[in-house]
Amino acid sequence: MKILLNEDWQMTWEPLYRQASDFVLVRNKQDNWFHTNLPCDVHMPLIEQGVIAEPLVADQCFASEWTEKRSWWFKKEFQITEEQLSSERIVITFEALDVEADIWLNDKHLDHHRSAFYPFSCDIKENAQVGTNQLIVRVTSGLELVPEQELAMVHATNVIVENDHVGQRSDYRRAMVRKPQYVYGWDWGPRVATCGITGNVTIDFINRFQIRDVYVTTTAITEGKTAQLSFRVELENVHPFQTMVTDLELEVLFGHNQVAILQTEQYLRSGLNYVTLQLEVPNAKLWWPNGMGEQPLYSVRLSAESKSHRVNYPSFSFGIRTLRLNMDKLHQGEDERAFAFEINGVTVFSKGANWIPADSIYARVTDEQYDTLIREAKEANFNMLRIWGGGLYERDIFYEKCDEYGILIWHDFMFACAKYPDHLAWFREETEREMDYQTRRLRNHCSLALWCGNNENHWGFDEWWNDTEAPEFYGGAHCYNEIAPRIVERNCPVIPYWNSSPYGGEHPNGSLSGDRHHWHDCTMHAEMEKRITPEEYDKVTAKFVSEYGYIGPCRKSSIEAYHNGQPLDRTSKVWQLHNNTFEKDTVLAGINKHYLDSQELEIDDYLLYAGLCQGLMLGYSLESLRSKPFCSGALFWMYNDCWGEVGWTIIDYYLKRKISYYFVKRAFEPVKLIIRQEQGVIRLIAINETDETIKETLEYGRSSFDGVEKAADTLEVSLAPYSRKIVFEWMMNQADTTESFYYAKPLSNAGMKPAILRTHPFRQLRILESQLTLSNIRQEENAIYFTVASEAYAHAVHFGLADHVRLSDEYFDLLPGEQRDVTVWISATEGLVPSEIVPRAITVK
Repeated sequence: MKILLNEDWQMTWEPLYRQASDFVLVRNKQDNWFHTNLPCDVHMPLIEQGVIAEPLVADQCFASEWTEKRSWWFKKEFQITEEQLSSERIVITFEALDVEADIWLNDKHLDHHRSAFYPFSCDIKENAQVGTNQLIVRVTSGLELVPEQELAMVHATNVIVENDHVGQRSDYRRAMVRKPQYVYGWDWGPRVATCGITGNVTIDFINRFQIRDVYVTTTAITEGKTAQLSFRVELENVHPFQTMVTDLELEVLFGHNQVAILQTEQYLRSGLNYVTLQLEVPNAKLWWPNGMGEQPLYSVRLSAESKSHRVNYPSFSFGIRTLRLNMDKLHQGEDERAFAFEINGVTVFSKGANWIPADSIYARVTDEQYDTLIREAKEANFNMLRIWGGGLYERDIFYEKCDEYGILIWHDFMFACAKYPDHLAWFREETEREMDYQTRRLRNHCSLALWCGNNENHWGFDEWWNDTEAPEFYGGAHCYNEIAPRIVERNCPVIPYWNSSPYGGEHPNGSLSGDRHHWHDCTMHAEMEKRITPEEYDKVTAKFVSEYGYIGPCRKSSIEAYHNGQPLDRTSKVWQLHNNTFEKDTVLAGINKHYLDSQELEIDDYLLYAGLCQGLMLGYSLESLRSKPFCSGALFWMYNDCWGEVGWTIIDYYLKRKISYYFVKRAFEPVKLIIRQEQGVIRLIAINETDETIKETLEYGRSSFDGVEKAADTLEVSLAPYSRKIVFEWMMNQADTTESFYYAKPLSNAGMKPAILRTHPFRQLRILESQLTLSNIRQEENAIYFTVASEAYAHAVHFGLADHVRLSDEYFDLLPGEQRDVTVWISATEGLVPSEIVPRAITVK
């Protein structure tokens, strides 16, 4: 039996000097208690009660920094019956405490806990009582306990961001506390130091025995699609000296239909027992990443019974699939190796982005927000998200949605951009507990594809930290090189482990093997022209690009929301505070290069052209990486925001699609044509990531923008399932290409969109105004369908709808004479009518 203690807590604050020894004083405090429910970050009730303003709008984050200089106290009363108290064991669990916490029950100090990354759990039978029980928790944000002598070894290596507009972001002490590192500020987020009881609190009443854990793996899939499954069951006989016989029943279901069952008798020793069970599922439905097949999920039911005492393990879902990380040698040379995920024996091109926590105050992210974000990733044709190591291990709902929507997870352990104090015994112990818990918790998720030791720390060992006070101290290396691989192999051996990101080869951020963070050749290059030229990505030779990016703005309504009534002035303090610290005038330079002079731009024009530039840079670069036969992954930085800003993402803090979202969605389409040129040769690449052969007649060639002059030919292609290849090459025309473009398009409807190659920036092209028309307009309850067509080349076709409206495609280019079907999804409350859809295109003047 389990009870949930999330409701009706009280919270107050005291000075930091109110220590655990002051427990009685705070317990007896009569006033200044605030009602709250869990999960609770201390900012949440303070905002609700008007004590602080919302810290994520305007410049209000500075006004709430006092919260990290207080101790926070929670209390709750709950009832225990005589029957419950008679249980052999009564275990209380705090799922997440952020971060330095002391816990009392009925005036008895239970323990101190110092990590937000694994639960606090304790048997409270001796301290519980029939009737009313009282819990009290003291928690702080943690930095106040960092001793100078321990900090000395890592002080100079923590990555700190600082400029005139944002002040200092991050904190030199953050590596000493086991909690989300981003909350002290990063280039893309403010300092909002989280603190609180940020997960569920439960009490388990245990009698006789319990099923502690079940681990399911797919050991083999036969040619006849029979899946062989292995179940590792952990049971505990709680009696200290008696053996016990239990009857186990294991069921596998698909929907409501039972597909396999196993019943067995087990003889349990006192304490822990481990049982391995084997089952076969005939005609297994395989789980595939998004775009490569379906995501069928089976469910597991496991129960144990002994002498009329029955225990049911919580039912859970899993997908049948095999997983491999291919790091074999490539044909190009002895030093080059692949870095490619294989699902069910098929190589996956990993398409996606880096995930950060969805709110600076992460405890208030709702299940609905998680669902929206991961569903939007699916809609954008993602098949992978990388959980970045400066954030957190997400709630269960995140992983469940990734299973459901076919999104593979590259999962960093929570270490980022710093040396960590693994020379200290307590830190190593905390790290081991954290890794052990999280690998066990997440190992049944079919979406989990990789455990990775950290973000950029091996790169730092190689390039950044060789001139510090302790150059030979590789702080954290013991955690990533010894503790993590040992625990991953023990707890989830079918999940690959990778020491860091980037990592591989003689230098961790090289291109011969492993993964690469492709920053300093492009977006962070000293030369502005390198940052804003998409063709620079044609030069990439990396085997897997796991970070790179380009900055762009949110939609206007989102910017207005975080300006909180203040004028939208790009020189203002609020604008600059919410402007990514690495922007460095790159956005305006991109507008200048690709569209028009950016001086004195009105805000609407700035948002339009800056959004188009971000879309151009991301869309072109992703296509370039997909076109390279040796590259097996493209994860850009980053997918989502923790507050509103002009930044890296394609979906903003308010869950609105940025203009660039649609460019990424097109770049990631499962069936795709791409055109590139190299040394005067035009190359046409075709990609088919589906499980069906595609046969198509393609028209390819060169056309003027008005469509009057065209040199074209046709080509028959056959694309095998899960394939990409160069289907044709031809010589580049020497004519003035400011008046023309290269293209390829399908002549029938095979799910392909045309491929376009322009060889000059848009502002140099002679694109005239084109007449856009709508036809085949049809309205249904939740959608409006229509076809848009253009007589001549039309650039960035869009429809003038509200920022929150979702379309199947937008900001796309149309070839002369091309038609494209578009869907607008609407809710019953929006009241959108077809007459509001007005097609527009960008004319370069």
